[in-house]
Amino acid sequence: MNSLFFYALLLVYLVGCILHILFLTTGNRRIAKFAYWLTIGGFALHSLFILLRWRYVGHLMAYWYDSTSFLAWAIILIYLCIAHRPRLRTIGVFVVPAAFIATLVAYTLQTQENTAIPTYLQNYWLIAHSAVIFLAYAAFVAAFGFGLMYLIEEKKIRQKQHMPIHNLLPALGGSDELGHKCILVGVILMTMGILIGILWTRYVQEVKWTWVDSKVIFTIATWLIYVLQLSIRQVLGWRGRKTAYSAIIGFAAVLFTYVGVNLFLPSIHAF
Repeated sequence: MNSLFFYALLLVYLVGCILHILFLTTGNRRIAKFAYWLTIGGFALHSLFILLRWRYVGHLMAYWYDSTSFLAWAIILIYLCIAHRPRLRTIGVFVVPAAFIATLVAYTLQTQENTAIPTYLQNYWLIAHSAVIFLAYAAFVAAFGFGLMYLIEEKKIRQKQHMPIHNLLPALGGSDELGHKCILVGVILMTMGILIGILWTRYVQEVKWTWVDSKVIFTIATWLIYVLQLSIRQVLGWRGRKTAYSAIIGFAAVLFTYVGVNLFLPSIHAF
């Protein structure tokens, strides 16, 4: 069943990626509408898979396979929250491929056996802590997309170029403001996730909080990058290109925190 679901998900998200790219190159709004509803269908299928998987194995995000699948789901959720406004469906060109890649990676990490997890992970603290963190990551992915859209639009204006793609992008101020809102939502969610993790260690004796764990260090560093950006924007009035570049830097930090730490550094968060 897992393979069938994931083949279906990969196909839906792949077609969604292709349709969003076609929309960007042709400007055909019917393609955009179809891509949007296809992505909704993929999201529904993905939601059903996650629920069935949770019921089958008894846990939701204890291992990379499940957590990466949930991250892909969260990215699509954020996209659907944004893309209900047809003018903003261009963001799908940047975020739907991210969900497809995450789903593909999850499939490669899939194990057929029903692996047992430690007792201290068999509770709702894990779900609350991980879900909020991954939703924050998804918001940062969207901010990254808006940052790229801003830089593309700005280049058009500076070079006095005009291509069909530019008619589909939000105005500079729109991309900047929406990217800022995504970062603000991401910071709020990541703060909640960190606090839930700290509380978890206070109520579950088998889990010990430590500031020297590599995952904790890089999570805090990523959080600080975004908090610093919000603070500078508020105090010094950062807008535009600086915000776009900082969103890209923050996204690189997210990638390393989630992928790099697990691959290259020891951590109590690596399962």
